[in-house]
Amino acid sequence: MKTEHTREQYRIRAAQLIKRAGQAIDSNHPTLSEVARWLVEHQPVMARATWRQYRAAMMCFIEEYEAETALQLIDREAAIALLRATDTSQCSPSSISTSAKKQKKISEKDLETLADYFLSNPGIRHGTATFYWLVSGLWTGLRPSEWQSARLVDDVDGNCDLTVTNAKNTNGRSHGDDRIIHLANITELELAVIRLHLTNIATAKNNDIGFTAVYKHCRDCLYDANKKLWPKRHKFISLYSARHQFAADAKKSGLSQAAIAALMGHASEETAGIHYGRRVSGRGGFRVAANAADVARVQAINAGRLDRKVGDSPRM
Repeated sequence: MKTEHTREQYRIRAAQLIKRAGQAIDSNHPTLSEVARWLVEHQPVMARATWRQYRAAMMCFIEEYEAETALQLIDREAAIALLRATDTSQCSPSSISTSAKKQKKISEKDLETLADYFLSNPGIRHGTATFYWLVSGLWTGLRPSEWQSARLVDDVDGNCDLTVTNAKNTNGRSHGDDRIIHLANITELELAVIRLHLTNIATAKNNDIGFTAVYKHCRDCLYDANKKLWPKRHKFISLYSARHQFAADAKKSGLSQAAIAALMGHASEETAGIHYGRRVSGRGGFRVAANAADVARVQAINAGRLDRKVGDSPRM
């Protein structure tokens, strides 16, 4: 039986989560199912205790929510179903759960150290696969979860493209269902590594290991490497750090906001600038190019948002 104090704490926490979800999906009034979906998508980077607290807070809030229309009732039930269908199996170990502990850059020196550690020690289980995952993300900017849908396709000019389903499109945070990343400047060796990485994922799927399991193996393997190589550090390199470094490299190379958003699967041109690696951490020498149609979609979306903001301005 929850005390009134506990319920009040849950209401406060739920309000914070709703605000964060709204900011993430660019909505001032996110629906309950949108908040629940956003929360579930972020479960892999939460500790079990954090997930339980957040889930309990939202469930308490939703149970107290009084739907006034049929649509609100349907949305309420959808949110409850989403949260009830989860358990803690998708959560991170508590020691690697918070984004504050994760580096938003990967220095060349650190990358060389990791390469030597993983590639010179074949006895490390999942070591080579982890390094391939890290550098493939560094060169392409994919979210770790997006590799399950990624595939290489030869274009009309004989070059290779990487096509990927955008992970955030269901809540309006992406510019479309998928995106194309042109790999024209990728070296043969780098392309071979990306192919091997995709083969590792396909093999795991075919052997019923599953994408989630192999992702967890590689994520944990990288965390263990951090502890061994840099035991005194307060922040660690994660698979997601590669995406931050990709953004920093794109900024350093002078790409436009629209091109960066197109490459990273964002709808907003501002997302990478606010939430991802800083230009000062970039190294330039960018290896990929955005697809023109993807860039055009980003520009159209952001022009529409600007028009709405202007239209909503008070008249004098």
